[in-house]
Amino acid sequence: MDIKTFVRTAKHMPNHISVLLQGPTGIGKSHLVKQIGKETNTPVIDRRLSLMSEGDMVGLPEIHDGVTRFCPPDWYAQACRQPHILFLDELNRATPEVMQAAFQIVLDRELNGHRLHPQTRVFAAVNVGAEYEVNEMDPALLRRFWSIKLQPTTEDWLNWANGTIADVIVDFISKNPEHLRTKGAIEPGKVVPTPASWQFVDDALKHAGVIEDPQSDVFYPICMGLVGVEASIAFVDFAKTAGSRVTVDDLLDNYDKV
Repeated sequence: MDIKTFVRTAKHMPNHISVLLQGPTGIGKSHLVKQIGKETNTPVIDRRLSLMSEGDMVGLPEIHDGVTRFCPPDWYAQACRQPHILFLDELNRATPEVMQAAFQIVLDRELNGHRLHPQTRVFAAVNVGAEYEVNEMDPALLRRFWSIKLQPTTEDWLNWANGTIADVIVDFISKNPEHLRTKGAIEPGKVVPTPASWQFVDDALKHAGVIEDPQSDVFYPICMGLVGVEASIAFVDFAKTAGSRVTVDDLLDNYDKV
């Protein structure tokens, strides 16, 4: 499913049906959840399960009226008290204990007796592909989600990037869409372009003050470390000739100048 269709449809899913985003790294899964939160005016609680322990999920025990019960962690308590989007990122990279706690949230909308607010929505995200070290997800769990494999298009990225990312990067991807992301198997340890990494290129080049200076001795190294050799060579060559290209709009709007 492309991004435009996902965002349009996800906002109409009932609150009790959890949403699972599947796809490779760097395509903007977490950004999409935050976008939906912004468009629906719902605060997002973002938890990366790969970094959490069992105690981080279920909380700590306390004695109440002579019996032991668990106090929920603050982030989960917030999702119980008020409407939130609870985003469980990297679900299939969590430890088995953390995954089991997440399953209870997804399946029963509660954890150790603490129920989510009726208007709280649960989103989860997983990386898929042979190149990722992940845990298999139980089919019984998958069927409880509205599960979508995201296949973002170049148009999706360009629509988002216009006005956000530097024009030279947007123009490069528009004319060289094969460099937006690497398709197929990825060699372990190799730096390759992703939609997210081009945003890092934009941030880094602007921070270095060289976004308009491809001749700078740091322009290529910055790009190489973020999107790899092949994409960087093509982008630097493109950026060096960007100032000499004349478009139809240039001729119509600035004829005397160009």
